[in-house]
Amino acid sequence: MADTTSVQETADIQTPPVSPASLLTFHLKRAEHAIVARKAHGVRDLDLTESQCKVLGYLAHGAAKSCTQLAREGLVTSQTMTGIVKNLEAKGLIERHISPDHGRVVLVSLTPAGVERAAAASSFHERIEYGLREAMSEEDYWQLVELLDRVAEIAPKVTASAVE
Repeated sequence: MADTTSVQETADIQTPPVSPASLLTFHLKRAEHAIVARKAHGVRDLDLTESQCKVLGYLAHGAAKSCTQLAREGLVTSQTMTGIVKNLEAKGLIERHISPDHGRVVLVSLTPAGVERAAAASSFHERIEYGLREAMSEEDYWQLVELLDRVAEIAPKVTASAVE
């Protein structure tokens, strides 16, 4: 019986369940998902995934990069980036070569076909971004940007004790 009492006391101390729709992270993820899904739908005509478009964009300025550098930029694991790079290489959009500075480092760069595809993907993405911006007032747009920047700044500093 003592065990039942302690379990009940613990249950009484727990916070009530929270509706996902009341969480900031829910709304951030929902907005991100909607934007990524729209972009992904549009780049299908280019025979690319959204992740592949991002990598082409990271390489579009001409500097060759390692998979590790690309993974950091893309906020994904090295293993995930390696898979994306292999798929782009199979499509003839990128090529790999040994770094002249570090013999153990493999660099990735765009092929001429990759440069063309990166430009087409970039143009599409810019039109989507422009459309989102045009759908809001200038004030709303900049307020949203400011709030998102603020979330990014304060999120690492939030502790569990802040919600207790």
